[in-house]
Amino acid sequence: MAKVNKMKKGKPKEKKKLEPGFKSFLWRTGIFLGAFMAYSFIIGKQIFLNDFMTVWRIDIYPRIGYILLFSIAGFILLYRKRLTAFQKFKYKPRDALMLLVSVMMLVAFCVIEIYSVIIPLTTLNLILVHIIGVSIFLFLAVGIYGISFTKQFLIKFKKELVYFVIFGGIVYALMNVVWNSWPFFSAGVLVAVKFLLKVIGVNVVILGESTISVNGFAAQIAEACSGVYSIFIFSALYLFIVFLDWEKMNKKKAAIMFVPAVLGAFAFNIIRVFTLMLVGAYISRNLALGLYHSYAGMIFFLIYFGLFWGLGYKWMKK
Repeated sequence: MAKVNKMKKGKPKEKKKLEPGFKSFLWRTGIFLGAFMAYSFIIGKQIFLNDFMTVWRIDIYPRIGYILLFSIAGFILLYRKRLTAFQKFKYKPRDALMLLVSVMMLVAFCVIEIYSVIIPLTTLNLILVHIIGVSIFLFLAVGIYGISFTKQFLIKFKKELVYFVIFGGIVYALMNVVWNSWPFFSAGVLVAVKFLLKVIGVNVVILGESTISVNGFAAQIAEACSGVYSIFIFSALYLFIVFLDWEKMNKKKAAIMFVPAVLGAFAFNIIRVFTLMLVGAYISRNLALGLYHSYAGMIFFLIYFGLFWGLGYKWMKK
């Protein structure tokens, strides 16, 4: 009888499952980012009321927020393997209490925004306003991640957190230098957004040198719309990640990808402004202004950051 050779079937590769602790971390990070955006949207609706931002020196925080959001994304990318080793911490009533304190601080800050003109501008009041503003997000983070997780995180990543604090300090210091280039970026955004709007058949009116008007909704393509902060932080974080992973990186590939990566970040800013113009012109002016004065626009950059590094990080490594 002829022997029948049976083909040995290889076992199908099992999909790598996320560890419960890391999965919980990612979920809570998503919730934190969503809450961070929502908080900034609420604050941003009145941040320029009565010159509150400049009078009470709140204008130092937008830059910090940009750096924080990008740093979170970069941190997860660099240390995702170590983060998978975290155990899953149960959410406790004391964590919910931290979240409640955060909401109370947010309400207090909004009240201060509204009545800032009748509050005496003393040194003590200035310090208290800043303490309340910072506490909103500190209690929010602890309330979402949990006290137990926060303690373990600070212990395990104290050295790495120092690296990111140094990175943030250097980037913050250099922002003043980069800021002077915003007119160049704004001019490019204005031309590109005007072109995209005309492509989809929208009637566009240019007022002055940098204001674009669509269906009665006008917005100046100035500093905030230039995207100079986000593009600069993305570039700085790109170089920072390459530096930290220097031994693992293919230097030639990392150098080749840098320019396309920065151009991609600029393109995403154009899409952000284009979307805001459509929202303001055809959906809600107040919604568009709220998004404009908040970190909601950073969603575009975080999506881009995730897509770029998700596709390019492995390719750039040796």
